[in-house]
Amino acid sequence: MRIEPDEGPDVDDFVVVEDGVHRVRIAEVRASTSAQGDESWMLRLELVTGPLAGRTAVTDWLNFGARGLDRVRRVLAALGYDLSQPLDVDPQELVGKEALVELATRETLSPERGRMQRRSRVVYDGWSPPDAGAVGAGLDPGAGGGGSGQVAADTMPF
Repeated sequence: MRIEPDEGPDVDDFVVVEDGVHRVRIAEVRASTSAQGDESWMLRLELVTGPLAGRTAVTDWLNFGARGLDRVRRVLAALGYDLSQPLDVDPQELVGKEALVELATRETLSPERGRMQRRSRVVYDGWSPPDAGAVGAGLDPGAGGGGSGQVAADTMPF
């Protein structure tokens, strides 16, 4: 097979599903420590519905430093945890839990290769409980397509 050096797209595209709200399951959690000494959890999220069910859609991070705790609380609330009192959570307890997440595509320039890269990411406040019917303005959560992906402020326990 002959391959020309300038053949193919100028973008490395790692997007699995379109932007929008998708039902996902936490398939894996990896705990690590940041350079600042704070705990971080990498969540590998796989699609629950649609033709790509079972495929990894995106990875997301929970950072337990002072700046990240608000988002950690939002994610845990979307996963069904009661945050009205102190809570101890083991990272492996999250495996198998489902939620709705809002994905958006992010384009960055790879400093190593000088090529544009497209990747999905979970928006900051894009986690909602899996039964949040109002998310996505009536869209099928597995179909993608937009919506705020937010947990209503009056349902947040903090």
